[in-house]
Amino acid sequence: MKTADVMFGPTAIQELRDRTEYEAWLLEAIYRIVDQTVAFEGVDQVVYPPRGDPPRQTHHIVMSLVVGRWQTGFLQAGAPLVLVTAFKLADMLLEWVLEANDSAPTHRFEQKIGALNGEVRFPALVADRPWLRERLVALYERLEPLRGTIIHERHFASSDGVLKVSSSKRGVIGPQVEFNPEDLRNLAVLFVSVLRYIEGSWEIDEFREKQLRRTLDELAPIHLCTSLGQGIPSLLTVRVYVPEEDQVRIDLERIRRDVNTNRADQDAMFNLRVVSVDRKGTRAEAYLIPWQRLRDAGDYLEKQTVDLLPLVVATPADLDLPSLARDLNARGPIAP
Repeated sequence: MKTADVMFGPTAIQELRDRTEYEAWLLEAIYRIVDQTVAFEGVDQVVYPPRGDPPRQTHHIVMSLVVGRWQTGFLQAGAPLVLVTAFKLADMLLEWVLEANDSAPTHRFEQKIGALNGEVRFPALVADRPWLRERLVALYERLEPLRGTIIHERHFASSDGVLKVSSSKRGVIGPQVEFNPEDLRNLAVLFVSVLRYIEGSWEIDEFREKQLRRTLDELAPIHLCTSLGQGIPSLLTVRVYVPEEDQVRIDLERIRRDVNTNRADQDAMFNLRVVSVDRKGTRAEAYLIPWQRLRDAGDYLEKQTVDLLPLVVATPADLDLPSLARDLNARGPIAP
């Protein structure tokens, strides 16, 4: 039996890229889909004052904007094509999986769906996440007759980016399914993301996995699988000030508590920007500790300053160093 490394190796991955290039490009061009982990790079959403007062928190509204006349006009009229293109991308991806499993080539969707519900080996991204496999196959199965209606029949209506379509397979008109603009974007994001993770252009991690789970939950009325219970993922940057010393000690438990209290509707993770200010207020250094290094840390983060040197970043532009030094000198040794 072929190993997964052979089944989904470099040659197979290149073939996948070649066959999906146009559909993935089109969906990315329409929606400007990017592998964006941090929505507000360089912006600190939670800032602890140097005297230890409660943090200042900034909330941003994330909006998916399509900039450009052709994209806006396309989305108003092109909802049927978005659905058909998203399905085509899923079809080519899953057909590629079946071919890697030596399934006999077929253009019959019923046969492909039957095979996908059987003993099929998937790439590690999907194989290691049964929840993803179940929902990908369910979406494929649910979308297939709706795609057929758009291609072959006229039992659908599209207005202002909202698509209403009914299955018309074998002449039987099924219940109407409605896709609002966010549903269509979620389908595009899901299939493009899965493709990019499998073919290696993007790297999956805990935060991106939560984004996938949330997207699938928002598509639950379409795939009809149970909710994964994924809250809205958010990735914040928290800023704390410390005096310039050989060691820093930061109260992570307080930060976690404050973030969870103020972002109760979100599944929040955070990077930590540590701003070190000398006692005289003449200079500062900043370090950005990524969330991956904080995830398994205890209640307190204790680090030698020299160990933070690989994490040096530019200092924020809004620093009043004399004032910061004065407040830090009046505070205890533990930040925040």
